[in-house]
Amino acid sequence: MRHIFAIMIAALFLFYPSHGFTAVKEIVSEGAYNMGDGETPTVAESRALLNAKRIALEQAGTYVESYTKVENMQVTEDEIKVLASGIMEVEILDKKRTVVGDGFRFWVKIKARVNPDNIKEMANKIKVKDKSVIEDYKKIQAAYDKSQKEIGELKKQLAQAKGEKEKKQVEAKISNDERMFQANEWFDKGYQHDLNKDYDKAIEAYTSAITLTPNFAIAYYNRGNAYYSKGQYDRAIENFNKMIAINPNDADAYYNRGIAYAKKGQYDRAIEDYNKAISINPNYAKAYNNRGFAYDKKGQYDRAIEDYNKAIALNPNDADAYYNRGFAYADKKQYDRAIKDYNKAIALNPNLALAYTNRGFLYLVKLGNKKKGCSDWKKACELGDCRNYELAKEKGDCR
Repeated sequence: MRHIFAIMIAALFLFYPSHGFTAVKEIVSEGAYNMGDGETPTVAESRALLNAKRIALEQAGTYVESYTKVENMQVTEDEIKVLASGIMEVEILDKKRTVVGDGFRFWVKIKARVNPDNIKEMANKIKVKDKSVIEDYKKIQAAYDKSQKEIGELKKQLAQAKGEKEKKQVEAKISNDERMFQANEWFDKGYQHDLNKDYDKAIEAYTSAITLTPNFAIAYYNRGNAYYSKGQYDRAIENFNKMIAINPNDADAYYNRGIAYAKKGQYDRAIEDYNKAISINPNYAKAYNNRGFAYDKKGQYDRAIEDYNKAIALNPNDADAYYNRGFAYADKKQYDRAIKDYNKAIALNPNLALAYTNRGFLYLVKLGNKKKGCSDWKKACELGDCRNYELAKEKGDCR
């Protein structure tokens, strides 16, 4: 069977809600894919589904962008794409397989739903996960694009193959491309589960990706992060070890393994990993910040402050670095400098409850200023940290 590779994507039909952003947005799209020699029906159908999803995602992104503008949300173009991907729910409405020439054409029709009530929540999740979530999204899309391009080239090679041996070699490459495509599908599913904090399902999906492609480095890395989020630090470290074995020059893998060691109280091993991350990326502000935290936990406050200084120099808008440096100054009983850093941390992140908690502690307990101390603890309580405020009220220190 000789069949020219082709991708077909149908026109999109949009149904706009009549009440602005109060109703769920529904998008109907269609995707098709012509299967050729060497391909399997399962993957061909998945490619058709992917084509339909991509069209729907483009329209979902337009809708999300409009919403963020109306709500004055500060989001980038890349964040909008991730937002749309994270909240879009897909239902398959219909699918068909028809004979076209001497091959098969797979067609899928889907309905994608975008609930505006989920946009802000997902935006917060993306902000917490930082730029890594955007980088992962780009890698997933790049992998799909690469597979699409490669399968097209392989189809041409197969059509021009001379002899059974050459044909089998090309078919083996097609089989490998399909395996990579399926692995990326599972990684994509894991990524979506990660965004929604369903870490058990994320781990299952990443495991499926690894089963298909045992050297899928970033799948180990993300599975390690999922285990870390579940508090399973040893299993997280195992996965970071695997990532490092495959890619020994990945600074993030050392950095995240260092965090896992720190969670286990193994600060020397954490510092070793932060050192390695910094040697690979000398401008790794967060690695300096976390190494400073590890030194602080070891009682080496001056070394901690040096690292916090470096982190702040690299990223002057990092509220956590100012907060951590303030904590180190407090450990050194330099309360004025500590309060100054807590002030800066709060200015950068007004919702940083711990900064109010610790500044309040210095005001009330160390400096005897009940008014300022109680005010800070009350604010911390409003942000979710009520331990000190409730206890102070019981003792009569705060009202």
